[in-house]
Amino acid sequence: YMQRLFQSKRFKAFLAIIAALLVGVILSLVTSSHSSPASSLSGYVLKPVQKLSAFVSEKMLDFSLSFRSSNSYRERIDELEAQIAQYEKELVDYEQTKHKLESYQSVLGLKEENPDYELLPADIIGRDSLDVFNSFMIDKGSADGVKVNDPVVYGSYVVGVVHSVKRSYSVVWTVFNPKVNISAYETRTREAGYSTTTTELALEGKCLFSGLDKTTNVAVGGQVCTSGLGRIYPKGLIIGKITEITDSTYNASVNAVIEPVIDLTELEDVFVITDFDEQDIADIDDDDTAQAD
Repeated sequence: YMQRLFQSKRFKAFLAIIAALLVGVILSLVTSSHSSPASSLSGYVLKPVQKLSAFVSEKMLDFSLSFRSSNSYRERIDELEAQIAQYEKELVDYEQTKHKLESYQSVLGLKEENPDYELLPADIIGRDSLDVFNSFMIDKGSADGVKVNDPVVYGSYVVGVVHSVKRSYSVVWTVFNPKVNISAYETRTREAGYSTTTTELALEGKCLFSGLDKTTNVAVGGQVCTSGLGRIYPKGLIIGKITEITDSTYNASVNAVIEPVIDLTELEDVFVITDFDEQDIADIDDDDTAQAD
């Protein structure tokens, strides 16, 4: 059957038509491109391959540019991050300098009014979280001239007193410690007493102005300052303001609750008064007493 099909006139006519069509295509290619049939045919066949090659080349170029751009962006990001880190460091330095200036400004008036005060700046380097009386450690010690019982201040406000001293650091007890008793007076009435505290008041950030008579005229809003008696604390340092008047539970006297104006728990630096005129007199008196003994 297949042999008869191949030998039939219809099949031969079909082959003739196919051949004629191929010749027409070849002639058309030659005529339009003015090139040889072989080169035109190869170009026609390879045209899709050329398009694919051009597409791949274009994408590779885009990838290369994208890769180089990515590296450039990474380098730029690294530069910006380094600049930001530098700016942050400069900002920290600025804030620290600003804080130091504020600290020095706070004590400037005290020094101008009391030129005999020897003031030593100190940073607070540690606090005992278990100490309800807010004791803290400063970065100055005996090598810097700090002594036990040196008063510690922030501006014109008394913070506490040096309790113990090592060569490079000291421990400060604050006015919230019941063992810190300061001779004091109320500035309006001039009535004298002393500051102390209790554990309950210390937890509230307050202390007491004790030793007042029942007939006292001190009132809420009055300011309590050191009196200078005992010559540990110079006269005129501010302890705080009176917020409440209460009767003593132990005797016939009256107590006034004092609240410091500054938050002692937020302090970062203080000043130690290492010397003042009244302290020198006290030292001389102590020496005379020792010699007499």
